[in-house]
Amino acid sequence: MAIHQQTLEKLQHFPLHPVASESTTFTGATTNIADLKDFDGDIQIILDSGAAAASGTMTGKIQDSADGSTNWADVTGGGFTAVAQAAAKQVLTINRDGIKRYIRFVGTIAASGTTIYSVNGYGLKKYG
Repeated sequence: MAIHQQTLEKLQHFPLHPVASESTTFTGATTNIADLKDFDGDIQIILDSGAAAASGTMTGKIQDSADGSTNWADVTGGGFTAVAQAAAKQVLTINRDGIKRYIRFVGTIAASGTTIYSVNGYGLKKYG
């Protein structure tokens, strides 16, 4: 088996916010919390957004927690650039060793109207 094939078999996707239309601040619920216990090295988190509502912005960030339910804190380097009236795709790369076991996405909508976006993560599991 080729090395790249072994690597692709370990590549795992974890959704932090399925495609949805939001009009207010969104904090990841239990279904949008990723458990990174089995991940190793860098993970990538992709924000794919439509244009924010007229004359508004949408900002997002990644937070981590040791237990997945309390003491959520912003991850260093885990902030996305504000999205205004143009569609955007942004990618963050965060080293798994520098964050706690659980992560979530928090999106803040500062507009009258809705913004459509999704947030997905990818990383390599330690063991296939």
